[in-house]
Amino acid sequence: MNNRLLTTLALLSLAALGGCRGDREDAPPREFFPDLDTQLKWTPQGGSEMFEDGRTMRQPPVGAVPFGRRATMSDAEWANPWTSERDRFLKDDPAFFEGSTGRDAAGNLVFIEKIPASVTVDKALLLRGQERFNIYCSVCHGYLGDGKGPVGVQFSPAAADLNNPAFLVAGAPQTRDGYIYNIIRHGKPKPDGSGGFTMPAYGHAMSEADSWAIVAYVRALQASRSASLSTTGGSR
Repeated sequence: MNNRLLTTLALLSLAALGGCRGDREDAPPREFFPDLDTQLKWTPQGGSEMFEDGRTMRQPPVGAVPFGRRATMSDAEWANPWTSERDRFLKDDPAFFEGSTGRDAAGNLVFIEKIPASVTVDKALLLRGQERFNIYCSVCHGYLGDGKGPVGVQFSPAAADLNNPAFLVAGAPQTRDGYIYNIIRHGKPKPDGSGGFTMPAYGHAMSEADSWAIVAYVRALQASRSASLSTTGGSR
């Protein structure tokens, strides 16, 4: 009899424990095995009194080296995602990641004239550039790049006409592909030095590869203005 009673009590206790989690009540839930469910931690965009600026998300210290992975497998196609990831982490190709060959004595970027050789300019790139341009750029610059997008015409000054002959004037910065790339990534500051921008930056919205795709498409739009249906071939 005592064994049956103990068994019954044990079963009732287990049933009661099973109903603890998820019960609707005002008191905190009963956790018999918390398993670190509740612990001190920092969350993205959270605050902390430990730092003067109150942010938990920190900038890397000066001199920190990005970590990347390089797959050493013999199958290059299989290893490509990891190799590409490493290159994106390290960003050790200024031509591709900055559109420049470095900085001059005054600290200004020296923009490259043409799209880097590491970028394959083909139909696939132009189609990708067209897609990205239509999504991010056409609202201001228009689908033809003429600056007559529905938002761009409301600006003062108006959005740039990318087909303007000024883009072809020898020595002008806009003739350099690296300059256009940099504007896409970082925006175009107002010439009055007020700190504002005549064009916002889109580096947060697209990758470096997509930025070069847009540069290639912009050049294609410009070339189309002086080309005929019989025109074939071309250059980078």
